[in-house]
Amino acid sequence: MNQDMARRQPVAQSQRADGSGSIRYANGRLKRAFDLVAGLVLSIVTAPITVLLAVGSAVSFRAWPLFVQKRLGRDGRPFCFVKVRSLPTDTPVNADKYTVAFVTSTRWGRFLRGSHLDELPQFWLVVTGRMSLIGPRPEMPDLAATFDAAFMRERLAVRPGITGPWQVSTAAAGLIGEAPELDRLYLAHAGPRLETWVSLRTIGMLVGLQPLPLECFPKWAGNSSGAIAQMPDLDIVAHSEIGTGQTGLSS
Repeated sequence: MNQDMARRQPVAQSQRADGSGSIRYANGRLKRAFDLVAGLVLSIVTAPITVLLAVGSAVSFRAWPLFVQKRLGRDGRPFCFVKVRSLPTDTPVNADKYTVAFVTSTRWGRFLRGSHLDELPQFWLVVTGRMSLIGPRPEMPDLAATFDAAFMRERLAVRPGITGPWQVSTAAAGLIGEAPELDRLYLAHAGPRLETWVSLRTIGMLVGLQPLPLECFPKWAGNSSGAIAQMPDLDIVAHSEIGTGQTGLSS
């Protein structure tokens, strides 16, 4: 029985004490150099689209078209998280995903959230070093305070990402703190293979692929330890009953 319980622990939970290799990769110069180059290229390429989307939001909501919110970055440093406005101005600034699901938006706002185009300004946050292309989703300070403190400290060891394992999983229908195994997976296995798979999966989701439960993540996406092979034994919290069609890219 004890062996079975140990076998069903989240992958990263047994390794997070010495997951220094993955943490070093996530905070390393090579990843930062890639983020800087890729982020700059994507920022420039998408700039005209972002401007057009901002104009659309200004017209649709008759308000400032950029939504700015405080989120927690690496080491718990707060930063200004920017999106193209997709919700009415009377939406509480710290509304969580469950609250947002009941907000009546415009057709334009629903399009932005459904397509995730409201996330485009975050490429500039990658360039400035506040975010990474791939990493744990940045959380609001007030909401982070309601979740397990140890887990929140762990995920603040690296830069938050635009996309990541949690963002492309079915758990993203809920809240970050409800499925800590996804962020712990990244913290234990951050590396080229996992990030390549996450990148490809993110692109696929933009053209219609559905989020995956953790047990369907491929074994080859893990690091060289092969511990990712244990993932089919994990439990995952998925709140697909929300029915909003949103993933972690729009939280």
